Amino acid sequence: MPGVPTLPGRSGERGSVALAGIAAISMMFIAFVLIAQFAVWQYGRGAVQSAANEAARASASFGADPGDCYRRFEDARGDLLGGSLGAGVGAPQCTIGGEFSEVIVPVTFKRWLPFSPDWSFQVRAISATERLPEAP
Repeated sequence: MPGVPTLPGRSGERGSVALAGIAAISMMFIAFVLIAQFAVWQYGRGAVQSAANEAARASASFGADPGDCYRRFEDARGDLLGGSLGAGVGAPQCTIGGEFSEVIVPVTFKRWLPFSPDWSFQVRAISATERLPEAP
């Protein structure tokens, strides 16, 4: 600009603060997305655990058939977790035998950003099966 005095050696640094600001805002946005992803994943894990607990209790009741476990799991999962997050939930593996009913559910939550990892884990729920009381 004509008429504006400049210091010697300072003419090439014009706009460098804006570049640093853009970089800082970008890094804060990425950190915010990663924190939000972690919070949503924790909610999803809790929802799958609740659905597995419901399924284990349903399959442990006296006279329950194996289909009760699957139906109760899908009902609870549908109420608590839908959309793309719910698509990462696998089919429950219901095992009814002896004194306990067990439900194992494989889960994979997909990443939101290309450089963050997917989260794969299993949820396990156990419930004691109901039995007829023994005659004295």
